Amino acid sequence: MPLIANIYLSEADNEKFLQQIGRARNAHLRWRAYAQALLSGHEIEEGQLPLEHTDCQFGRWYYGAGQALTTLPAFRAVESPHRQLHQICLDLFRLLKHSQTPPFWQQLPGLKNKHDAKKTALIQQQATQLTNVSTELLKALDTLEQQLRSAG
Repeated sequence: MPLIANIYLSEADNEKFLQQIGRARNAHLRWRAYAQALLSGHEIEEGQLPLEHTDCQFGRWYYGAGQALTTLPAFRAVESPHRQLHQICLDLFRLLKHSQTPPFWQQLPGLKNKHDAKKTALIQQQATQLTNVSTELLKALDTLEQQLRSAG
């Protein structure tokens, strides 16, 4: 049994964790696709885009079965970008929700265009940040997989 960050993993356990990480990665990619669909103006069903980091399928794995890998620095490196993604999505959700009905004063001639442009710029900035942090999360998962494969 190889020793990885003070835990012993059998070959079967190692393979099991690699499969779990693969499923968690796919869950994240689906979540991101729903977030991007929402940004594109598509309707999504309730539950497809959990805003809490512990409620999504990835988070349920990370804070559930994945905790067996908590001694691995590569595993711990996944948490921060995952939390950031959900915060960004929550911020985007609030921006999109509030952009549908701006206050009356912002609908006055001359002010509406400024308000819309500012809101659009904020949404685009958050969408770019969502993509960047998602890439960071996927790289952290790659590192975790490499660590497990090198020990197996």
